[in-house]
Amino acid sequence: MKITYISIFPEIFESFLATSLIAKAQKKKILSFSCVNPRDFCPDKHKQVDDEIYGWWAGLLMKAQPLIDAVESVIKTNKLSKRCKRRRIVFLSPSKDIFCQKDAHTFAKMKHIIFVCARYEGIDFRFEQYMTERYPNHFAKVSLGKFITLGGEIPAMTMTESIVRLIPNVIKEEDSWKNESYSVETNMNNLEYPQYTRPETVQWYKVPEILLSGHTKKIEEWKKDNSACL
Repeated sequence: MKITYISIFPEIFESFLATSLIAKAQKKKILSFSCVNPRDFCPDKHKQVDDEIYGWWAGLLMKAQPLIDAVESVIKTNKLSKRCKRRRIVFLSPSKDIFCQKDAHTFAKMKHIIFVCARYEGIDFRFEQYMTERYPNHFAKVSLGKFITLGGEIPAMTMTESIVRLIPNVIKEEDSWKNESYSVETNMNNLEYPQYTRPETVQWYKVPEILLSGHTKKIEEWKKDNSACL
């Protein structure tokens, strides 16, 4: 899978992409990443990517054209056809569509994901209009939840971790992501059972004896009994 971040602050992604399982997956050539700065598509000498908002609104708004050009450049560079079903252009923005584990499974099947990270008060609405019209089956406006961040970069990284951990061989132990909270098999209606490691006693809290018994059937029953439905 290839993931591209379109952001005016590409340096935010540097440490994220250079650590942990994300870095290992790149070395294995399971994942590849790139960052594109929309300022590179601004025609003026100052590379101004934002401007005042019509209607006397407070704050600044990112211009539509540099973002459009950035996305089109990425698509052209990666030589995927316009109709490629395994591409998603994800605009991180307040939206009625809230990202969840089911979406992570869907995105994990993609060949290329382009995250568009807004800043300031967002992006001129004509960017969204253009993408919706030109890429109706690929464009998605998604939110992490009903809260606002300074920009789309952190939400993009959060979504990236949620997605790539579902790709085979990113996580060595497949059961780590097959048996977990918010399972698609349970319609994302479950929370995992409590889990423990050594030592057997922490403060006055002990590991449940059943987990020390080695009795597989009873342990599985305990897991089911101690999983929660939302």
